[in-house]
Amino acid sequence: MPRQKYLLVFGTRPEAIKMAPVLQALEADPHAESVVCVTGQHEELLTTVLNLFGIVPHYNLHVMSHNQQLGDLTARLLVEIGKVIAQELPDWVLVQGDTTSAMAGAMAAFYAKVAVAHIEAGIRSHNKSEPFPEEVNRKIIDVMADVHFAPTSVDKQDLIREGHRSNTIHVTGNTCIDALRYISALPFPSEGSVLESMPLLTKRLILVTVHRRENHGAPLEGICRSVAYLAERYRNTAHFILPVHPNPNVKGTVLRHLGAISNITVTPALGYRELIAVADACHFAMIDSGGLQEELPCLGKPALVLRNVTDRRGSVLAGAARLVGADPEAIVSSFIELMEDSVVYEKMAQHRDLFGDGKAGYRIASILQSWPAAQHAEELILNAASIAA
Repeated sequence: MPRQKYLLVFGTRPEAIKMAPVLQALEADPHAESVVCVTGQHEELLTTVLNLFGIVPHYNLHVMSHNQQLGDLTARLLVEIGKVIAQELPDWVLVQGDTTSAMAGAMAAFYAKVAVAHIEAGIRSHNKSEPFPEEVNRKIIDVMADVHFAPTSVDKQDLIREGHRSNTIHVTGNTCIDALRYISALPFPSEGSVLESMPLLTKRLILVTVHRRENHGAPLEGICRSVAYLAERYRNTAHFILPVHPNPNVKGTVLRHLGAISNITVTPALGYRELIAVADACHFAMIDSGGLQEELPCLGKPALVLRNVTDRRGSVLAGAARLVGADPEAIVSSFIELMEDSVVYEKMAQHRDLFGDGKAGYRIASILQSWPAAQHAEELILNAASIAA
């Protein structure tokens, strides 16, 4: 088997978490050479994940600057990633998800005529404005990708409906479940963590995340007012923990509305291991995060999704999550029902493996290593079927 070189490009904490299992699988293969390029899109959140998984980047592009616009970021990423591709001459460029780093990485590879593999392909909200700009980023990546690794059969069907050939699509599960299982198996002492100060024996812990770009402004104001009202209503029975995103558009609003309420802990962004420990300890979560929509069902924790549409429909369809948007009335009524109706809660709070079995990284690495032969074999089958028809 010929040796192949893989350039893994990513910039955010979620990307690093989901790329780690693929990198681990490739590094275990003597026929694979892996090169890691981090763009530094969210550098302050990325470093802890790199350390957690023992990832040492070969390149760090440090592309972020204060109040940088998406167009400026995209242009800079294209240039800098293109330089890395020219230096390394990889056989494949691997990108994950829907960030601007992933989109620029795929485009730079396409321009250089290097094969592109898209991890977490096909996820769709079918609304180009939510999530913004991620929905369009992901569709652009899928157009340029030579192979699509779809987490679920729902995602595969969306790709086929868009015209992508089925022999380029592999349903592998989502690598976030690989990472979740790996990290959950590691010891986590609560001493010194945010959990140490939580009243876990006397109150129900509610995890809240708010950072989506489309929730900035009036929607975030409404979400915060809802949380403040609920904290007052359940001041004796619930404690809220809100790891605040460093984006100033989020941080200032959250602190202004929620920073002084006694049963709300507003904390800086948590490391991945600590966040998973909090998710595992919570009664349920109120989130606009993408990854947590996949991880919480695996932990058996219900989620109220603070978005108008979701690109993780599997959680909602299975009854593990409920889409409530940013409307204060919908947030409050759904929260009260989950807190007070044990039948509704127990129905949602079931452990579900909706997004994988923890072996997605291995599957992806195996398919990549055998891709030319596998693709040729599938093309022969498709051509034979076409001739027979």
